[in-house]
Amino acid sequence: MSISDLQIQSSYDAVPYESFPFPQTHPDRLATVARLFGLQPSPVPQCRVLELGCAAGGNLIPMAAALPHAQFVGVDLSAVQVAQGRRLIEALRLSNVRLHAMSITDVDAAFGQFDYIVSHGVYSWVPDAVQQAILRICDERLSACGVAYVSYNTLPGWRMRGMVRDLMRYHAMTIEDPAQRVAQARAILDFLARSVSTEGDAYGMLLQSELQGLRRAADYYILHEHLEDINEPIYFHEFAARAARHGLLYLGEADLSAMLTSNFTPDVHETLLRIAPDVIRQEQYMDFLRNRTFRQTLLVRDGAPVQRSVVPERVRELWIASPLKSTQEPCDLAANVAQSYRANDGGTLTTPNAVTKAAMGLLAQRWPAAAAFDDLLRDALARLRPLDIRAEAPGLSASETLASDVLQCHAAGLVELRTRPSDFVVTPGTQPVASALARWQARQGLLNMTSLRHETVTVDPAVARLLPLLDGSRDRSAICRSVAAWATGRSEGLKLSGNTLAWRVDDQVDRTLDSLARAALLQA
Repeated sequence: MSISDLQIQSSYDAVPYESFPFPQTHPDRLATVARLFGLQPSPVPQCRVLELGCAAGGNLIPMAAALPHAQFVGVDLSAVQVAQGRRLIEALRLSNVRLHAMSITDVDAAFGQFDYIVSHGVYSWVPDAVQQAILRICDERLSACGVAYVSYNTLPGWRMRGMVRDLMRYHAMTIEDPAQRVAQARAILDFLARSVSTEGDAYGMLLQSELQGLRRAADYYILHEHLEDINEPIYFHEFAARAARHGLLYLGEADLSAMLTSNFTPDVHETLLRIAPDVIRQEQYMDFLRNRTFRQTLLVRDGAPVQRSVVPERVRELWIASPLKSTQEPCDLAANVAQSYRANDGGTLTTPNAVTKAAMGLLAQRWPAAAAFDDLLRDALARLRPLDIRAEAPGLSASETLASDVLQCHAAGLVELRTRPSDFVVTPGTQPVASALARWQARQGLLNMTSLRHETVTVDPAVARLLPLLDGSRDRSAICRSVAAWATGRSEGLKLSGNTLAWRVDDQVDRTLDSLARAALLQA
């Protein structure tokens, strides 16, 4: 182990980096992007996944719990964090995931081949030798149809952020205690915020924007993101060239919408296509236009038959989910009547296409569960048939219309695409079952839960108390009796029928179970 490895290990052992799920790293997300670009990645339910820099397994272990027939391997330099992850693996009785406390540079042929390799939040924060090892491993350990995910800080966007980091490190450089270093870093940020005017000052406005984000950041993030010795951003074209030297080909980004030149104005879009004939140059110019700070890049083996033109036909093989809700009720399904839909983040869709309008209504009812394209098309047409409404857009079939609209919505971040059905239910069963991980988290007193959508969701303390009961052994009546016993301090065997308490408990349990289902915490 090198001196730099020992320094990194000591830092992360002393102040562990909190370990969370990252939805964009899930093998299903990587497989979906690959499918859209014409590839045939390995099926997710039986895949092998390697995570480089797994910390305590907060990203890897939930995948293993949800995909029992897949295999997962994690590597991290921090023995403290790996030990935490192993305790969770033992508690959940998982046999399909292993964590290794070791340097990334020591990963070799003994690890075998992997269908998906993930390295999130590592590349920019490690020495050159480890960066080279990450790309080497992606080259040597990636299966023929595999996909690798590597995230890293990018220029030019990180120049301002780097200046703030330099100031924080300069101010705290003589302090050894991690807590005091973070406290002093925050103090100099407050001084900077008070000292630089934003009125008519572009530098001040840009600086204040950076400072606002850092003020909300956790201490461990400040320490490891901004106060560590190494944090080197890179231009995208430089990263792509490094990957190419290791026999790796740029596939795309984990977020497809970040790649589209069509998201710019028409004149910018046309200019980009003219001055940047290849995807690498296009992506680099877009980074300059957006002042991009961070990338989540997907790589495949050189020679993979990537088809850069993403066509609607590929959507027909996928599963679809969307939270879009109609802005007008009742929704007018008539052809050529524009109807608008809005997402929680403010994104909107306006379409006159009847089959798309019917499909969006169905997806809203099923959210957050996904529907197979063929099933969604069938059900949308069934909604329209009694109304004698023409489903398709002029010159297209109903299937072509829906596929085209879904792809455009996905590119705009309004629709999610998946390669497989959801692992959760949106309607509680007679004996509801919360995921084993969520039940364990609730027993630890945690309120931030990992959902079966591989996201962090925050629940109310009363809801968290209910979760351990949802192990499949209790029907709704038994759950209600337990809740009533908590409310009254009596035995769980008390009878509930015919009183006000029973009505209130029934109503509360129903609403709680529904909220847990909609949060993707109840498994299928």
